[in-house]
Amino acid sequence: MNDNKPIAIIALVLAVIVGSAIWYFARTRTPAANATPKAVVATEAPIDARTDKPVDLPPLDQMDAFLRPLLQALSTRPELAKWLATDDLLRQLAMALGQADAGASPARDFKVVAPSGKFAVMRRGGRQFIDPAGYKRYDGLVETVTSIDASKVASIYKTIRPRLNEAYQTTGNPGSNVDAAVIKTLDILIDTPDVKDPVEVIDSGIGYAYANDDLESLLPTQKQLLRMGPENLDRLRTWLKALRDAL
Repeated sequence: MNDNKPIAIIALVLAVIVGSAIWYFARTRTPAANATPKAVVATEAPIDARTDKPVDLPPLDQMDAFLRPLLQALSTRPELAKWLATDDLLRQLAMALGQADAGASPARDFKVVAPSGKFAVMRRGGRQFIDPAGYKRYDGLVETVTSIDASKVASIYKTIRPRLNEAYQTTGNPGSNVDAAVIKTLDILIDTPDVKDPVEVIDSGIGYAYANDDLESLLPTQKQLLRMGPENLDRLRTWLKALRDAL
């Protein structure tokens, strides 16, 4: 496999996160104090930007042509294909990172990768719970992500880093470093807690909210990952830890 192909994992991880956010899951209230993500600076988890074989990257505005064939060769999943049909792929990833590293959801910009089906609940004794059958919507995406060697992803990240960093700085993060954003995003996702079924939800007026205040006070991206189900979350989190260690 061409070593450049694993850069697609960035898009696929975002697809998993964003896909689980499409059916709005929020409560209109003031965020809890513990909803602020732990600050992580680049020096705490340094990423070496050097590569053994430097690659001549095209200008940022021409990166779509560089990325598309690599991503297409990695996965034939329709969600990814739909996203690849859009423009400014690297800027989209940079904007999503800018939201995700703050624990926010980039769902509005990635609706094209939403999984099929609807968020489903089941009712028992007048109470509502997440229907575990809905977790299967995310099986394919999680399988695609976790089947790729995380160390390869870390290596290729260093290849595309100059353009991704450029995109990150020009999409609302001037003077910032994409390395810190990547590590901070990984830490937020990895810190998503374990939750056992059944998971109770309540009507919030604009969707559903977790009945458990501790769960509802989690960051938006963490709450979205919970909606993939315990097994998918565990598999993805294990892979994300391997990626963080490789970085």
